[in-house]
Amino acid sequence: MHGRLSRVVPVLSALFWLAQPGAVFAERSVTLAWNPSQSPGVAGYYLYVLEENSVTPTRITIGNTNQTTVSTLKEGLHYSFTITAFNASGMESVPSNEALFVVPVPLSMVAVSSNGLKRIQFQGAPGRSYELQASSDLSTWSTIWQSGMVATYGPLEYEDIASGVLGHRFYRLVVH
Repeated sequence: MHGRLSRVVPVLSALFWLAQPGAVFAERSVTLAWNPSQSPGVAGYYLYVLEENSVTPTRITIGNTNQTTVSTLKEGLHYSFTITAFNASGMESVPSNEALFVVPVPLSMVAVSSNGLKRIQFQGAPGRSYELQASSDLSTWSTIWQSGMVATYGPLEYEDIASGVLGHRFYRLVVH
């Protein structure tokens, strides 16, 4: 390799492992893996992370490995990731394919109230609005609650008034 990485195109895997909460403010981490470069002289990799509503990606220097964990991802936000290989001179390969990821927002059943109604809770993030949907068959979904635009990080909660009369019910959250 003489100053250039011409045909090295690492393939970033679309397989993600979501870790447990790493901090307050609903932050998560994700582990990324990619095919290692077959080109001799690769000194390491750069990971480019672009957060939704950002213009410039953050570049993270990774050693000569084909896996890394990115932390402080915010629930409900979209992220894109690309990888480049670099040599000892700092020359970069062309970027890998782009992997897209939306950090999920976990729902939890907080408690069943004395009247038998289920309470659903999740972390809200600033600049987002939420739509809670329910289904009895995982095929047909109905919106049962919507939030306005959330101003700060914090828990949001909804008590499902129909849960006391239904045998079973599934829930999902749509983040806007």
